[in-house]
Amino acid sequence: MAFSFDLAVTLYRETRRMKRRSKVIRRRQRDICKSHEPPQEIPFDLVIEILTRLPPKSLMRFKSVSNIWSSFICSKYFTNHYLKASSPSPRLYMWLCFDNKKELLLSSSSSDLDVSTMSSFVVDQDLTIPAMEDYLVSHIFQGLMCFTNRQSAKIYNTSTRQLVVLPDIEESNIIAEDMTFKNFMYRIGHDAVHNQYKVVCIVSASKNGRILKSLLEHWVFILGGVSNRWRKISSPCPPHDSPLKQRSTINGRMYYLACESLNYLLVSFDISSEETRLLQKPEDFFWHRYYINLIEYAGKIAIFVHADLVKDGVMELWVMEDEEKNIWSRKKLVLHPSQMDMVKNNADSPYLKFRGTTRNGDVILVPNNKILRVIHGPIHVLPQGTTLFYVLLYNIQKNHLRRVEIEDGSNCFLNKRWDIIGLDDTENLMCL
Repeated sequence: MAFSFDLAVTLYRETRRMKRRSKVIRRRQRDICKSHEPPQEIPFDLVIEILTRLPPKSLMRFKSVSNIWSSFICSKYFTNHYLKASSPSPRLYMWLCFDNKKELLLSSSSSDLDVSTMSSFVVDQDLTIPAMEDYLVSHIFQGLMCFTNRQSAKIYNTSTRQLVVLPDIEESNIIAEDMTFKNFMYRIGHDAVHNQYKVVCIVSASKNGRILKSLLEHWVFILGGVSNRWRKISSPCPPHDSPLKQRSTINGRMYYLACESLNYLLVSFDISSEETRLLQKPEDFFWHRYYINLIEYAGKIAIFVHADLVKDGVMELWVMEDEEKNIWSRKKLVLHPSQMDMVKNNADSPYLKFRGTTRNGDVILVPNNKILRVIHGPIHVLPQGTTLFYVLLYNIQKNHLRRVEIEDGSNCFLNKRWDIIGLDDTENLMCL
């Protein structure tokens, strides 16, 4: 608090100096009565309360007032206070691809509606930055969006519109090796112990279609830190193969699935201690790569399976009740017949993609009807090519599914390929 107190005093003095200067200017312009009493100074606590009620766009303009204001708005003290005090509305982030290969990143406009009851999103804000071309959106975490292009990554603050290019991992043995396939998985997490945002990169490699266990590295980069270099985790890591895209961050831990000889493993990575451990999977559990998703349920890691949702309206939920004792609970979810019309369609190969969960635990499902089948190979799911834009929100506790329309507020949704990046309700003022 010493830093925040000194900063408060400095800001207080700077405010008084600016007010004295403005009073001199006003006296020259106006005939002010000498008996007029000067306005009282605004308490510093009240200044903070006023600033926390302002939108990020206004605060970004206030940074240009002076170096003191800029330092204060970007300080950890204020950004943490703003993160706790502000209560922004949920925003839906959407990706569009035009026929001419032009891509757009859109977000929904602010609304006072509750996501648990709202029936539509109006997507009308263009967040596209030319520097993001050829990059794919990995995920969004507390207002920070990650873009990747193989080993290259960029972090974008959706509130401040600041974009930073992460440095290359220079000391990686895997990157230096001449391998057939190299896999890079990036994930943003928050270290609550040290109050830091970290980017975790897991690098793996394969040769002739075979995953090599010995070629697996974990790297950490601190956003806004003093060092501008990646740091390799020195702690021993249990042997496992290349990580998959299914991943989730819960209570300071990153969970992801890894494949080992056609067998799937559940891996836990602690953001603060930077320790990795393998978790035991549920017994009698069938691992289906394309329909298994890691979610947070009641503050615990859970596995949500929707392989039979479109066909039979059946889903499964496996919740890890105790990591040490490997105790899992299983719940079978059967959709009410009256709601089956929302998941069925006339496509030859209907498919629903998992796109995260809302803050109240609703599972976000996105329709995708275009599936490219490859002979003797995997099934590739392409972005949806339709002008019907909506998401399905499934409440596990209530066993209720509802459809939320995506309205075109920018009139650019004709004949486009699209995908949903995720839903986020955080306004983060962190300076990257």
